[in-house]
Amino acid sequence: MAKLLQTLMSIALLLAASATTARSQSTAFTYDFWGDQPTDLTYQGDAHFPSDSTFLRLTDAQANKVGRVLYSNPVQFSQTGGQVDFETTVNFIITPGSGNSAADGLTFFIAPVGSTIPSSSSGSNFGIFGSSGSSPSVFAVEVDTYVNGGWDPNYPHIGIDIGSRSSSNTTEVDSSILGQQVTARINYAAATKMIAVRVTAGSETFEVSYEYDLSGFLPEQVQVGLSASTGTYMATHDIVAWYFTATMVQNDGDVAAKSRKELGGNIRQVV
Repeated sequence: MAKLLQTLMSIALLLAASATTARSQSTAFTYDFWGDQPTDLTYQGDAHFPSDSTFLRLTDAQANKVGRVLYSNPVQFSQTGGQVDFETTVNFIITPGSGNSAADGLTFFIAPVGSTIPSSSSGSNFGIFGSSGSSPSVFAVEVDTYVNGGWDPNYPHIGIDIGSRSSSNTTEVDSSILGQQVTARINYAAATKMIAVRVTAGSETFEVSYEYDLSGFLPEQVQVGLSASTGTYMATHDIVAWYFTATMVQNDGDVAAKSRKELGGNIRQVV
């Protein structure tokens, strides 16, 4: 009896440790671009640190530019029996070019590992969508400052993009998102499949959400990044800070099934 009790206690401790491990796999980083130039980011296109600014600049106010930055390490987005909750905060400033409408905007995006800038992706494609306006397995939240006929709503907007520059859901924004520091907070909850976006510019707040199972759309391993682009019209796109965290959440049903199987096997061994 004492041997059985000892074995059951050991099993309980092992299962508790397994559950904790399953729920604690995470990726997290924090970048405050005040003169700091991180070495664990991948810089693509026109992304750079200008000599007259402490921020990360994705594009200058020049025509047909694309700049991107990606966290260099892959992020485990899903696995057998588990998928990720993530949240990210981006602080940015979009400054219109002199005498021009601000264009085209910036995005937070998630793409397959090894993602590069597609050809013909300046302007309305934000440096993440190809000339057709689509890219398989790319998720993005866009801050779109310029209305493009044919796929955009008839107003500047925050949009949630699932593989396409044609947003699945949008909310209108006004000129408050230009010329001052803006904060965008993006959350995804695996349990509810809800993507929630909240953008704050001064006293103005803009919100949009969309329910979608990203684990069924994105690869198991991904990279996360920020992008911006200009077209005929232009703007300077600066990133002040970027925070990100992703935590793997194990499905309770899978944990319970594994526990029952292991528990049954150990009891038979004791008996």
